[in-house]
Amino acid sequence: MRHLRGAHVASFRGTLAYLVFGPTSRAWRDHLTYVGFFEGARARAVELGFTLEEFWADDPAISPGRLSQILRARGITGIIVGPAPGLPEGTRFDWADFAPVKIGVPFPDLPLPDAVSNHYRGMQTVIERLQVLGYRRLGLVLQEHQNIKTSALWLAPLAYHEQHLRPTDRVSPLVLTHWCEADFARWFRQHRPEVVIGLRRELIAWLKRLGKQVPADVGFVHLDRSTEPGDHAGIDQKPREIGAAAVDLVLNRLLTNERGLQPAPRQLQVEGVWVDGPTVRPVGTKGRVPRAG
Repeated sequence: MRHLRGAHVASFRGTLAYLVFGPTSRAWRDHLTYVGFFEGARARAVELGFTLEEFWADDPAISPGRLSQILRARGITGIIVGPAPGLPEGTRFDWADFAPVKIGVPFPDLPLPDAVSNHYRGMQTVIERLQVLGYRRLGLVLQEHQNIKTSALWLAPLAYHEQHLRPTDRVSPLVLTHWCEADFARWFRQHRPEVVIGLRRELIAWLKRLGKQVPADVGFVHLDRSTEPGDHAGIDQKPREIGAAAVDLVLNRLLTNERGLQPAPRQLQVEGVWVDGPTVRPVGTKGRVPRAG
């Protein structure tokens, strides 16, 4: 890979396939992190002399078997499996003749090399920053499929952190099977978090309807701030860098002539970074965030 990146690419080397998922061929473009993945992958592919072409893997008119025939006919062997919404079943693609890798966490049980954000370290960073700001009661809100797809790597560091707190400062995380404002409201009133950590800015609107202003009454931290418009404090998962890493992984498989699924898949983790924003504020013993009633 160092040789490829260091060389002056003068000729076309081939095409890589990027599989996209969703109810329509363009639904994935509504998710800004997914767009960042693709743009980062495309830029790295071009840098190394390749083109990146998207294929709608959920197209009802084309079966997985037919899609694999199309790729074979075009001589495309390098595949990036893009992210999929929700918790879908593993795609029934015939991987034997291809060099596939995953990007993000599309199919947790699909044994392929993966370029992904370091979710565990991202949550550790959130905890450290909130402690510096003076927050004690940290409330995490996730959807069940998000927790499963990330192997509880957001939940785990927070659970470890809470073991070292006084019982009165512990907040049970909320993991929702269905995205439901009423369930959130009940949890918030019961546990009174000083800051809400989540993946959807809609939580700010829910807090407002509970009579809570962000950040005056309660803070809000976005675990993937690049996925939605808005100036939120939280983690920039660096989706373009993850996309570039996926291209490096697939080209490594092509160069070493690796094909098919991988019994012990490797994972390339990209560090996210904390970005300050107006949805949190410094709090202290005198100016502590008021507890929710």
